[in-house]
Amino acid sequence: MATTGTATSSTSQSEVTPTTIGGTTTVPDAPTTTEIPRTTVPLSALQLILTEIGSGFENPVLLVADPARGHDFVVEQPGRIVRVAADDHPVALDIRDRVRHEGEQGLLGLAFHPQFAENGLAYVNYTDLQDRTVVAQFEVRDGVFALESQIGVLAIDQPAPNHNGGMIAFGPRGNLWVGMGDGGAANDRFNNGQDPHTLLGSMLRIAVPGTAKAPYDIPELNPFVDGVDGAPEVYWTGTRNPWRFAFDFFDDGENADVWIADVGQGEVEEVSVMHSEETSANFGWPIMEGSDCFQTDECDTSSYILPVTEYRHDEGCSITGGYVYRGSSIPELDGHFFYSDFCTGIIRSYSPESGDHDWTEMLGAVPGTSGFGTGGDGELYVVSHGGTIYRLEVSP
Repeated sequence: MATTGTATSSTSQSEVTPTTIGGTTTVPDAPTTTEIPRTTVPLSALQLILTEIGSGFENPVLLVADPARGHDFVVEQPGRIVRVAADDHPVALDIRDRVRHEGEQGLLGLAFHPQFAENGLAYVNYTDLQDRTVVAQFEVRDGVFALESQIGVLAIDQPAPNHNGGMIAFGPRGNLWVGMGDGGAANDRFNNGQDPHTLLGSMLRIAVPGTAKAPYDIPELNPFVDGVDGAPEVYWTGTRNPWRFAFDFFDDGENADVWIADVGQGEVEEVSVMHSEETSANFGWPIMEGSDCFQTDECDTSSYILPVTEYRHDEGCSITGGYVYRGSSIPELDGHFFYSDFCTGIIRSYSPESGDHDWTEMLGAVPGTSGFGTGGDGELYVVSHGGTIYRLEVSP
């Protein structure tokens, strides 16, 4: 368990007293949090803690804010979406009977439509019983996903049980992005990484819900919109297993940078950044693994997007992204992209201005870091696959 300290905040719920167990401060979750004003300090003097806000989740992989401003949602890999609440985890969706949960497979992603207030639509990404990656649409009624409302959006055959990707998120123009791995096994065995005609090994971009009773439409600016030189859904290529990616919006949400944490094979874990409006970006797999030429001494790197930061396997084995911090409680971290590693639990951030920062010694390693999240309070949360959720805070 991560080493943490004591945090003090006032919440919109009734007053609660934090409980300290084994050095971890535990407080009930709240939809909104008002941080006590404080004076900023130099980054080198910043003292951070991880505050446990919930435990007992079953293999959680992601935290997502409720667009209706209720308690945050947690995605559990076996096939449920539950709430972070003070005393229990109310179930919003249970599709365990539709989900294959083995290894990297399971319920892996959740995204709410940008017009959720009007249409009540949510989208999930999971592995079905035929081992396919499925993106499905649900109606959410009074905070609960209506099982009978499920509509299949995508069903993508997977030739192996790993490298499923799993992240989905809405970007600029209201389009839904889907991160797809290369189909699994090793060494890009199925030759998908550099093939734009397959939906594997790519970042997909679609418009949902579709028109004329179609489950989705193809955005007109997709590079292969006519389907001749590539699949219409493909936006970027050359990914190995983009387990988590995130948008950092600017220009009042009209534009965004896309931060992709792509899991490496035997040597390099990487983070890449690309403006969302740049089409036909190629992240290099399997020609490149991070900034290395893969299985060769020399290669032409000029056609590929190289990572902004990376680490090698003496420090971890499977990168977990990751969000850019834009909360109000820790202004010193504004613009920092946070990431971790599933195997070693390191906690780091990368800033384009100041580079990499390793917070592991201060925070402690988080065992089995499987995801992050931005809560309804705008703050950053860290998800441990063992069942615990933490909030990043400043030591009082």
